[in-house]
Amino acid sequence: MPALTPDDPQVLAQAVVTALTVDVDPQAREASIAFWERGVAYRRAVLEAAEKVADDTICRLLAALRADPTDTHPQRELTNHLRDLAALRDLSTEELFALAWQAESNSRLGYHLGQRYGGPPATKAEVGELRALQAGASLPAAADPPVLIVVPFRDRGPGLRLRNLLACLLSLRDQSAPRSSYRVVVVESDDTPRWRDVILPYTDHYLFAPKSGTFNKSWAVNAGAVNTPGRPEIICVLDADVLTDRDFVSRNAARFRRPGTMGHLTYRDMWCLDEPSTSWAIRQRLHERAPEAGSDHLRAFVLRRPPGCCVWARASAYHRIQGMDERFEGWGGEDNDFAYRMDYHSAFDHYNDPLLHMYHPSSALLREDGDTVNAHIPALSWRPTEPIGDLTRFVGTPVT
Repeated sequence: MPALTPDDPQVLAQAVVTALTVDVDPQAREASIAFWERGVAYRRAVLEAAEKVADDTICRLLAALRADPTDTHPQRELTNHLRDLAALRDLSTEELFALAWQAESNSRLGYHLGQRYGGPPATKAEVGELRALQAGASLPAAADPPVLIVVPFRDRGPGLRLRNLLACLLSLRDQSAPRSSYRVVVVESDDTPRWRDVILPYTDHYLFAPKSGTFNKSWAVNAGAVNTPGRPEIICVLDADVLTDRDFVSRNAARFRRPGTMGHLTYRDMWCLDEPSTSWAIRQRLHERAPEAGSDHLRAFVLRRPPGCCVWARASAYHRIQGMDERFEGWGGEDNDFAYRMDYHSAFDHYNDPLLHMYHPSSALLREDGDTVNAHIPALSWRPTEPIGDLTRFVGTPVT
């Protein structure tokens, strides 16, 4: 094997199972279509090497994994079996482990299977279940807190995005930070304020940003940043599918007391939970009032170093770069561009906090050439001539 391949049999075994599971489970592609596509060649090499090993147990478990990639029993058994083979350092498996480590080293899509993950719960967490929970106190309209949390949103279902939004908002109501220190605004961007009455009890401020056709996250975020009452010192852009822990606000706000701090990403990896993990995490965090959802109970596909799902910035830094680039339509590239410009113009830090992304079917698309739908927009080129976040920008615009 290459000199820098690890010696730990468990690490090598997990690398094989990660490559195989990411390749056969459709949810891995939903977690990030771009990351998934870019790793195909590496994973297929692992699959071919696994098929060549003359081992009946590997053949049986590989067939079981293909038949039902959500069944974790074959994955656990395969990991244990491969760990034993790696410990023996048998030449027949050397290529398999070498290719698996190559795939692990070149992939931005990983896999986590908690030791106590139990599979599907009796029932899936639904909107009605969350609406029955006490929302807690809203911030008074006259308050002027230092932190503004902007949550862009659209759900033409109702579907899992509305469920996730309510879970996100409820987790933001259950914080160790003083309630007076932060305001949450939900920016619903759609052709009608579809879920206004449902959302209102769970947020401090609701903003309707009228737009038909394709969702524009960048414009929705900017609209929240400039049209919400108050003069915040800090702006947090938070994905509506994030389930926050209890210290989320206090921990990240405190980071701005360090010299030279202008903004940061809270995480390095984003855990895209499967639906059973999502329902368990919601109930653990909100029903049981746990400070956080324990990772041992979770199954997730792990996006490595993705930007944008949770970014904090000084308001001065945010406005200095004119917020997010409103030319981006749909999903793809807008978060990268914002992170690039923040990093270019400001001291932009990265932390390694947990980031749990609750499950929903993916909306991301790629062009025929395999690039993102916004690849035509040059990076670092956002120089608007009109004020950002104008709520009338798309009024009367034809649907595309």
